[in-house]
Amino acid sequence: MSWRQSLRVRLLLLGAVAVVVTLVVAGIFILASFRASIEAERRDDLQASLDRLIAAIDPDAVELAGPQPLSDPRYDTPLSGLYWQIDDRDSGEVVRSRSLWDQQLAPASLDRSDATGQLSEAIGPARERLIVLSRAVTADSSSRGERHFIAAVAERRDQDEAPVRRFGLDLAGALTVLGVVLTIAGALQVHFGLQPLQTLRRQVAGIRHGESRQLPADGPEELDPVIQQVNELLEAQEASIGFARQRAADLAHGLKTPLAVLSATSERLRAAGDQANADLLQMLAEQMNARIDYQLRIARLRFRTRAQGASSSLNETVLRSIAVLRKSHDGEALNWLVDLEEDLRADIDEHDLMELTGIVLENAAKWAATRVRTNAERRAGEVQLVVEDDGAGLTDEQIKRLGVRGTRLDESAPGEGLGLAIAFEIVRLNRGSILVERGRLGGLCVRITLPAA
Repeated sequence: MSWRQSLRVRLLLLGAVAVVVTLVVAGIFILASFRASIEAERRDDLQASLDRLIAAIDPDAVELAGPQPLSDPRYDTPLSGLYWQIDDRDSGEVVRSRSLWDQQLAPASLDRSDATGQLSEAIGPARERLIVLSRAVTADSSSRGERHFIAAVAERRDQDEAPVRRFGLDLAGALTVLGVVLTIAGALQVHFGLQPLQTLRRQVAGIRHGESRQLPADGPEELDPVIQQVNELLEAQEASIGFARQRAADLAHGLKTPLAVLSATSERLRAAGDQANADLLQMLAEQMNARIDYQLRIARLRFRTRAQGASSSLNETVLRSIAVLRKSHDGEALNWLVDLEEDLRADIDEHDLMELTGIVLENAAKWAATRVRTNAERRAGEVQLVVEDDGAGLTDEQIKRLGVRGTRLDESAPGEGLGLAIAFEIVRLNRGSILVERGRLGGLCVRITLPAA
């Protein structure tokens, strides 16, 4: 069975895909939220530094001066990635933090109405990407009148990326562990969820092997319709087979009375001296009786598919048949040689196997001169039964005609030649093979191969 046809594999794949998609979406959302939180926190820090920087501007001072060192020592560390700058738009004078060294931040085009500042990006003195918060400031001086300044604080962009990257790696590891746990939980859920189907499968196997006749009705509620329909089909099949067998039996018994009349009529004709017509009626009655018996025996056979397994002991069946034949007229004078491997079990109905071995052994006893040899062995998943006799044997042409219904190779012997035809039919219905050939003892050798149980 292909994995595409497995319900378990489909459910596991669907669950795994759902877990992966959910965790990926959740990871993206969580990482984006963390990034937004970091950026908001960074803007608040820059806003606080910018407010302190603007508060230090003295519009009455003769020379523009920066604030006292801010709380973060990186403003005083050259190329630290944290910078500030004040630009006097009237005089062109610029003061900056020691961290900028001899570089300046590019002036920004600002909207004077923005009271909280404007974010932008720029290239820093170390060629790094900066995020810059700038604000236009207008102050009144007692000596110079209105003065205009631009105050700006900047920070390296990758200072935001580093914690986001670390958090992303930790988040990926946590989500991976969570994904494995959820996948295992999903696999367990699928396993226990499909247990009723496994139970149903074993119950169906029990029906195939003849252990039960119907499925029990105490299964899960979701399987009730399936169980009821299967049971109804089993009942319908059993009723149909029983009806057909009963009709065949009724037909056979209905014909028995006319056949008895024919036999009685033939006797009266023989008593009246009409020997030819008497023999003709007697032959017709015997042939019709034999064919009726054949059809009744065939009707009792059971056709089985490959899914319907059985287990019958070949050892017990062969020994029982030989025990019966040794007490018969033909078998009591024979020497029976039996060689069977231990515990040979064939995939065939017990009654079919009994019928099959009885026909083959009875045929060997009928034609054997002094002995019948029987051996059986196991061969690569099959069981082989070989029956040989030391009788007169058959020609190749006669062997080809064996198994044909109604074929008699010895017209002097009683019977209608239906025994081996039934044996061939039994073997065919049970997916086996039968080979008839000349044996080493001089007589006939019958090789029957059946699937092992």
